[in-house]
Amino acid sequence: MMDAEEYRSSLSEFRTRLWNEIALNVATNMSIDREEFLTYVTNQLIEAEEIEDFFYVPYEGFGKRNRRIQIDGYSYSELDECLNIFIATPMTYDEEETLIVTDANRYIAMAAAFLENAEYVVENAEESAPGYGFAVDVLGIYSNVQKYKIFLISDKVKSKNLIQLDNISARGKEVECHIWDIGRIYELMTSSMGREKIVIRFSDFGIKGLPCLLASETDDYKAYLCNIPGMVLATLYNRYGGRLLEGNVRSFLQVRGKVNKGIRYTILNEPDMFFAYNNGIAATAYDIKLNVINGISYITEISSLQIVNGGQTTASLATALVKDKKDNSEENIQRINIPMKLSIVLPEKADKLIGNIARYANSQNQVRDADLWSNHPYHIRMEDFSRRIIAPATNGRQYGTYWYYERANGQYAQETYKATPKEKERFAEHYPKTQKITKTEFAKYMHIYEMRPDIASLGGQKAFVKFAEYVSDAWKKDNTVFNEDYFKNAVAIALLFRESDKIVRKQEWYRSYKANIIAYALSKIMYTVQQKYPDFVINLKIIWQKQSLSPAWIQQIEDASYVMYQYLIRDDRGVENVTEWAKREACWKEAKALPYELLPQFVAELQSLDIAKCEARNAKKSQKLSDQLNAMVEVVNYGSENWAALLEWNSSHRVMAPSEIHQIQLAKNMDGGVISSERKCQKVLKILEKCRIEGYPG
Repeated sequence: MMDAEEYRSSLSEFRTRLWNEIALNVATNMSIDREEFLTYVTNQLIEAEEIEDFFYVPYEGFGKRNRRIQIDGYSYSELDECLNIFIATPMTYDEEETLIVTDANRYIAMAAAFLENAEYVVENAEESAPGYGFAVDVLGIYSNVQKYKIFLISDKVKSKNLIQLDNISARGKEVECHIWDIGRIYELMTSSMGREKIVIRFSDFGIKGLPCLLASETDDYKAYLCNIPGMVLATLYNRYGGRLLEGNVRSFLQVRGKVNKGIRYTILNEPDMFFAYNNGIAATAYDIKLNVINGISYITEISSLQIVNGGQTTASLATALVKDKKDNSEENIQRINIPMKLSIVLPEKADKLIGNIARYANSQNQVRDADLWSNHPYHIRMEDFSRRIIAPATNGRQYGTYWYYERANGQYAQETYKATPKEKERFAEHYPKTQKITKTEFAKYMHIYEMRPDIASLGGQKAFVKFAEYVSDAWKKDNTVFNEDYFKNAVAIALLFRESDKIVRKQEWYRSYKANIIAYALSKIMYTVQQKYPDFVINLKIIWQKQSLSPAWIQQIEDASYVMYQYLIRDDRGVENVTEWAKREACWKEAKALPYELLPQFVAELQSLDIAKCEARNAKKSQKLSDQLNAMVEVVNYGSENWAALLEWNSSHRVMAPSEIHQIQLAKNMDGGVISSERKCQKVLKILEKCRIEGYPG
């Protein structure tokens, strides 16, 4: 733990680095600091799973009775049915300035005023203004949201007096206000998991705690069996929303829908049978507090609760509590208790353990690998590539650099958290921050490569889930397609997108909707190559080798982006809000049909399809050989004793077939040189995975 002086010094250093990074981005992207600051903070919130996505929609004006209106963007959470509004204070670049109560209330009031004046904005704003389309949606597709949240973002430190904000409402609903000052942003970046810690005290619910039994204990974790009242669980979900669900479970619910009809029926018609009919929930936490009363142990407090199985149970209870009051849902939920298995894990072991607990807890349900994504081997492989594949040297450098694939939130920052200034400098030289790619960014880039700008426009979490489904299926069919060439091509797409960002900003016609314009422009270029030049493909290898775009590429992007901008904002678009229109498959279908010609100088740089196919085959062969060798190393490293333990476990659980037992026996005897086949080693590892799913703890 840092003392107060160390904290102030570290915060000051963080803020200075942030200001410098924003200044650099402003100069590079020809943007404004407000946009760059918001982009930085919201990206962190998305990675930390505080929000699902963010759409930059700056709007300033006046409403009824000359009331000041201002917002900077929004996001929507389907799971929580919550509309999030974002507003940022102007950048100060002054460490002495603080965010005082008066200013905080003023900015939040301006954001709330936008909601209250949505009708006025629609009637008076220019239709081309970003805020116009969003105001239309506030009155339309977002008119029945359950709640609003306002996020106030600031590079100031909030005043010590800023403890409680004014209670406000908008459009007949209470508004939750969340202040993200520089201190809170810093804590988010430096926390072990990158998320704001949730601390639940059961005394706040008028109960002694959760009666519990210690069920299992190891050096790394403890497991408790307990019951949690239905009203407590429903209230917790309505308070914290999707943050209460482990990321994979949240993704599962987003794809499948959050309310289970069978669960709802039991809540409303047979609440006394809920315990008998329901499998309960599995959850993890970092820490708990226990109190023994009359010989019975009670959990009185839980830190960092995450539900890893039972998301539909939780969401269905919460939804029934809000939406089914006329059917006596509140009274019924009061009669419900849910069995809960609670695993306490160490924060430093959480990334791996929580992912595994979620995976195995859901193994009996209709949850695909795509839903259990956090520790998917795809991520591990991309991370490995990013640490050992050196990008060619550019700009006169005498050494190459790396493109850093951030598999876990905050991973890049954690690399140098306790490093010396010299070590930080050396790390930045080899892994420039401009070459960091988060997994959500990676997903967006690959959607564009697959010519699905509509999916890329969905926002971080939704686009990521779609990508996870695709990768999960492709990995099962043939994981060798995800090889070194694939990684280099992905980096090339990242370069294309990021350079397109700079290009679009410089155009005289540009006003807004940059991300949508770029996604559609690049996809349109790739689609046109596919349709009009079927014997050729885009030469991504050249982009990787040069780490930059050719003049022909720049000209083509300028041309295509203007065409797509004109298309996206045209008056006869399918949806008023351009951002929402870009998410529709119908939007991309119409865009594909638009007549379009590629520039001759761009066509001249295309690569022969036959050569590209030959390179792809060679890359797959190399990956296959690498996988086999890695499997052998993993089998050897697991050790004879562990393989013997697996055989002993199987003797009582009878999970393995006779042929599988034989394979494990060979692994056990590997010290005698019995195992010589890399392919056999791959089979052995699959058997181990099968047993783990069936409950093997080793």
